[in-house]
Amino acid sequence: MKEYKEKVCKNWFMKKSGKRWVFGCALVTFGVFLLEAGPVVADEVAVDSAGTQVTEVSAVVPEKVPASGTVTETASSEEKLGQPAAEAATAPAARPASEKSDETGIQDQPKSAAQADHASPAKAEAGSQKGFKTNLSQGQGDSKGIWEIRDQGLYSDARDKGDSFYYTQSQGKNFVFQTEVTFLEDRGAASLVFRANNVQDDLKAYVVNLDGYSKKAKVWRWAEANLLEEKEVAVSPEKTYTLKVVAADGWLSYYINDKLVGNLGDFTIQRNDMGQTTYIPEGYFGLLNWNGKMIFQNTFFKELTDGELPYINDVTVTSKTGKVEAKGQFFPKEATHIQYVSNAAETVDLSFVKHNSNAMLTVSDSKGRVYANASDIPIEVGANYLTVTSSYTTPDGYTATLTYRINVHRRQPEAVYYNENYRDQYHYSVKDGWANDPNGMVYYKGKYHLFYQFFDDTSWGPMHWMHATSTDLLHWEEKPMAFYPDYNGTMFSGAMVVDEHNTSGLFDGPEGGLVALITVNGEGQRIKLAYSKDEGKTWTKVDQIAADWTNDPLKNRDFRDPKVFRWEDKWFMVVAGGPLRIYSSDNLLEWKPEAVYPDLHTECPDLYPIEATDGQIKWVLSRGGRFYKVGDFKTVDGKWTFDPDKDYQDQDGVMNFGKDSYAAMTYYVQDFGNSKQPKLPKLVEINWMNTWDDYCRIVAEKTGQKFNGTFNLNLVLGLTKDGEKYVLTQTPHANYDSLRDTEKSVIYNNITVGEDNNLFKDFQGDTYEIVSHFTPVVGTQKIGFNLRVGDGKVTKVIYNLQTEELSIDRSQSGVILTEKFREVNKQKVTRNADGSIDLHIYVDRSSVEVFAKGDTVAGANQIFPAPNSLGLGVFVEGQATKADIALYPIKSVWTNKQRVDHPLDVIAASEQNLRLNVGDNATLTAYIMPAQVAQGFLWSVSDPTSITYSVDGNNLNLQAVKEGKVTVRASAKENPSLYKEFNLNILRNDFKTNLPKMLKVAGNWYVDGESLRVTNQAANDAYMTKEKLSYGNYQLDLDIKYPKGVVNLFFASEKSDPAQAYAIQFGDQKSVRLFRFYGDTIAEAPLVDALNDGRFHHVRLIKTENKITVLVDGQEVMNHIFDTVDDYFNAPYIGLGLWDGELEARNIFVTALQTPAIQKQELQKVVEVATAEAGSGFTQPTPKPLATASMTEKLSSASLPKTGAQNSALLSFWGLGVLGIAGLAFCKNKKEE
Repeated sequence: MKEYKEKVCKNWFMKKSGKRWVFGCALVTFGVFLLEAGPVVADEVAVDSAGTQVTEVSAVVPEKVPASGTVTETASSEEKLGQPAAEAATAPAARPASEKSDETGIQDQPKSAAQADHASPAKAEAGSQKGFKTNLSQGQGDSKGIWEIRDQGLYSDARDKGDSFYYTQSQGKNFVFQTEVTFLEDRGAASLVFRANNVQDDLKAYVVNLDGYSKKAKVWRWAEANLLEEKEVAVSPEKTYTLKVVAADGWLSYYINDKLVGNLGDFTIQRNDMGQTTYIPEGYFGLLNWNGKMIFQNTFFKELTDGELPYINDVTVTSKTGKVEAKGQFFPKEATHIQYVSNAAETVDLSFVKHNSNAMLTVSDSKGRVYANASDIPIEVGANYLTVTSSYTTPDGYTATLTYRINVHRRQPEAVYYNENYRDQYHYSVKDGWANDPNGMVYYKGKYHLFYQFFDDTSWGPMHWMHATSTDLLHWEEKPMAFYPDYNGTMFSGAMVVDEHNTSGLFDGPEGGLVALITVNGEGQRIKLAYSKDEGKTWTKVDQIAADWTNDPLKNRDFRDPKVFRWEDKWFMVVAGGPLRIYSSDNLLEWKPEAVYPDLHTECPDLYPIEATDGQIKWVLSRGGRFYKVGDFKTVDGKWTFDPDKDYQDQDGVMNFGKDSYAAMTYYVQDFGNSKQPKLPKLVEINWMNTWDDYCRIVAEKTGQKFNGTFNLNLVLGLTKDGEKYVLTQTPHANYDSLRDTEKSVIYNNITVGEDNNLFKDFQGDTYEIVSHFTPVVGTQKIGFNLRVGDGKVTKVIYNLQTEELSIDRSQSGVILTEKFREVNKQKVTRNADGSIDLHIYVDRSSVEVFAKGDTVAGANQIFPAPNSLGLGVFVEGQATKADIALYPIKSVWTNKQRVDHPLDVIAASEQNLRLNVGDNATLTAYIMPAQVAQGFLWSVSDPTSITYSVDGNNLNLQAVKEGKVTVRASAKENPSLYKEFNLNILRNDFKTNLPKMLKVAGNWYVDGESLRVTNQAANDAYMTKEKLSYGNYQLDLDIKYPKGVVNLFFASEKSDPAQAYAIQFGDQKSVRLFRFYGDTIAEAPLVDALNDGRFHHVRLIKTENKITVLVDGQEVMNHIFDTVDDYFNAPYIGLGLWDGELEARNIFVTALQTPAIQKQELQKVVEVATAEAGSGFTQPTPKPLATASMTEKLSSASLPKTGAQNSALLSFWGLGVLGIAGLAFCKNKKEE
């Protein structure tokens, strides 16, 4: 799960993308309160008709003057409230409708014990009661803040005190808990605390809050995990808010002023991963004031019986207009569910089975339309999230609501499926949406079960487990969703086993069944179990977390992707995501660590035994399907340990040299037995055909399809020996042979093949297999194949006999997703013992997989060729070679797809929204789906004066000639109603820079007028030099403006990819940071103000052999000397970066610095002059709206940056070399001078 590993650099520390710990201040000491403040008790208890205790809290005044944390009768004059009546108005009814707040205004005087009253929610009327209305019993404030009962309620002052708690002896399991809070100042945060253990030194509790200043809400588990990212709520002019929690087992819902802001497991309002370990089932209620001054009022809880909980036990979707696909399992205690319906199902009806027959249900759609009868609900093609609320109001007026999101996904027309231009025909792929890592694969009762990571979108999102089954690994049957996100987190990768002897005790009899071990992701990672008694049709999740990162010896939050096997009558689990660990268990429920490998990092590990060709049993550690090690699995010092062979101690074998093969996982078949009597089945693995490099998320977007997720061939694993070294073999499963169309095969035996051969000049195809054996001679330099040739496109699989490298070159294959996608992938491969080479190649509509050297070498890549790129050629460079070549067309496994002979859609095969500068060239490309129909197009241009262009079949080649916006339409000639439009935004390019050629490493960087711009969200974008600088000492000047985000200036990178580059960072803090990108902080220095003020600031970096000096607006802000630097530090690539924000950069100039031999006294004079000019040269004047004193005002396009008039004198006196020294001196720390 590489997605979780993406790191960003923000707020001066490294953090996981989208995952940030925010907890309160230190806990307080309860004993101090008891000693100093004396007890606080309830005067009396009234019991309402429903049995709810309603308590009016008042103080028993101690003999001594109370400490500040006590609940007291009086307050000093400066602490009296004196708030106007307008600020005392209470929020509307999140409390029972009959309960109203005191509308007489907030008064100055606290309430005495003798005046205490008792009000239940069902009886209190506006203005009829005074004091703190609550049913919490024995409330006590801690010693850090002031907690007083006043006429207006419970007064609390914790300004500048941090977290101040109000503890009670009331407790509950499932309940409604609510309060009103009035902020007396716009600061601090008010919180409900529940399910607490009331142990101050080790508090365990849930907390929901509202910040009185930012008006943002949070839900978290105290000192453990965030469960909700901060959510901004509407401002209440009266400064009064109603906070309410509904707790139903592990499901927590949080409301502010009746608006749902937190709903655990509901990714529709909480996209980023949040989660927790085993939920806290019950505990005490309380309140919390963080640094604020506020009044709590109408604070009540109502316990709910199991029968009162408004769960929905089941949902059924039907349609009067079309078919509904197989119904999946509905999980009553989870917020989300999905049901697929056919394209003809234009409307749907919903029916429900209630858990509480008195609950009221409402159904609404994304546009807010409410459907009283939950029938005839219109839906569009794709995902349709319907909100279903189930509410129950108790006899005494408390309302508990659970909110479900039912996604009714309406399919595309049936003719589309498996006729898409880039739908592989014999590789499994997700029907709609996103898929990544395969997980939970198992062979059970004659069926292969493939589970995999899924989200109903074409890009990665909150993870689910989707499910498909097969009897032959070729033809797959789609099954309903298996697992959804829940209150523990989202469903990341995992494993599945057959617990055939019921070691877990989860099954009714000794036979057992399927057990899934799932990574639950969010605020760290943990392993959760689920089991099935009906062969994977339905599942029961186990609430108890089986293994958690917090209990791991390495305490590393990356604790995911478990793979489980059975050996020596024990269960073993390899788990990683970061460092590798091995765990063991007797029952699958409780796990203990065996071996840990802090320096061996991987994702999606797998560990399995294989009998090698020499009869030895060896163990293979798969490192995410990319690399592997061979060794032994044995006990070392009482711990089960994987011990790699000598050949694999310091290096790995390569599992796949192509980019697109990741997260390999084997199917669980059976217990492996033991060392004396091993039971080793034929092991089969499958990979996700993609990579976490920069293009996986955009495949669907760039290729115009509604799915993004294909899997590699199923491969049978083996071990053979290469000399004394064991090497892994990965052989395509023999069942693929059954797909060969032998009647159309082309076979050549012992032929001579030269450079000008035309062996396959008449062949046209997009799905085929090539089995070849070459016997080159001394003069043969390269051999291989040109695949998917046509329309100027080609994919090359080449073996270079001189370098002994096998490569896949897709740089001209068709749609090029990114520059990373364009790279050639290769691996060193020695020839067979007789000097021959074997190439076994599988070509599908959007993929190429190659195997060589007895299947010890494998490579896989995606390709996206033009529909008419159907040719094939044998490639030979140098002297002719002997060869045996067999070509087998391969039949589709999608036997139920519709046959189509007319256009279904137009696919935009190039970017549809383009920013161009005047003078830029571009090619627009469109294809017709399905690929086998005629590709004729009609092209039209909205403003022919803005571009010049020529049409070449599927392509329109253009040049931008003037500013403006242009729309280009590509229509299918056979059916012009089918079209795609390309929108061109043509901009001026007045950007001033002398940087060498630049590369958009990541992000959508563009030039608009004088500025280089980029905007992003939760991403690290980089704009780097294509080549390294020819000098190590330089001065870099630029103007930057960023209203939000984090700006990185990469001043020394090893390559265009800025990973581990030396960088200067500016963000939203009053400091500048020197650090290694994706690495550690080296130094920080203060700034007068943060630079994210929406104005241009001039930044100058002066870099020498071991030193970096930073100036901002002419003032030196950092001067750092490195003890040691990497070799590339003085031959660097340089560039810009942005995280999660908006950046505009201008006037980027780099100046080489030289050090002429001059006397120290002369240099000192230069230093003094340069330093004197520093302030005037770059200091900005007082800012004016939309105008800044940027470097634009100080530069002509023909000159490098200058620092003022005296710099011109320096130029004439010292020359350019001395100017370089002046630049260095300009950055000297005045103390050093």
